[in-house]
Amino acid sequence: MESGGDVICIDLPTEPNTDIFVEISKTTGQKWSYHSLDVTDSIAVQKTIDDEISNLRPSHPLRGVVTTAGISGGAPAETYPLDKFKQILDINVLGTFNVVQAVGRYMLENKLGGSVVMIASMSGSVANKGVKTAAYNTSKSAILQLARSLAAEWGNPSPSTTSPAPPIRVNSLSPGYIHTALSEESMNHPETREVWLSGSMLGRFSWAEEYRGPVLFLLGEASRFMTGADLRVDGGHCAW
Repeated sequence: MESGGDVICIDLPTEPNTDIFVEISKTTGQKWSYHSLDVTDSIAVQKTIDDEISNLRPSHPLRGVVTTAGISGGAPAETYPLDKFKQILDINVLGTFNVVQAVGRYMLENKLGGSVVMIASMSGSVANKGVKTAAYNTSKSAILQLARSLAAEWGNPSPSTTSPAPPIRVNSLSPGYIHTALSEESMNHPETREVWLSGSMLGRFSWAEEYRGPVLFLLGEASRFMTGADLRVDGGHCAW
């Protein structure tokens, strides 16, 4: 919104704190909406996105999407509850695909082109020390492959037609450890915290606002020749 975009927000809480949206909208004049939605419900996702698209300003068509929905959970692999493992894959992978599929279909049918940014994780490329999170790591690795696969399909979506659709660029962003509700319990565990900090070349964890720039870079024209790539922002964790 601060960079000139109208925003459609989808998340699970029924009564989120939207003060920041109200504040920015008053300053910039940008529009926003919020919908409480389970991203694993493909029908609800499609309907919500279709409804919101019909309400968009003509000057602000839907050109970008960022997917961030994700949960985690740890357990020894030999006793990992299968229902929990499946839930993590359903939300992190299927939920991501549901949203991207709905937006991608709209962009292709209306020949808009655009940019998709899927939040993966460094955990999709490496195993995390100090925790037993096979399901989460697997789900984030799947996001990396999903981004590459969609980039291959949508980069040149209709080459044989006389009026081809513009490309949809699809990239992933792999954060390192972030101060969030998802990670605070592990970060506050003395032994895990020490192990995780030792892996950071910058000697600290990150904050959510530090990903504003990378996300805007992937959404915008500065990355117009970038697709099928993973942008790793991990404090050097994977570079040792």
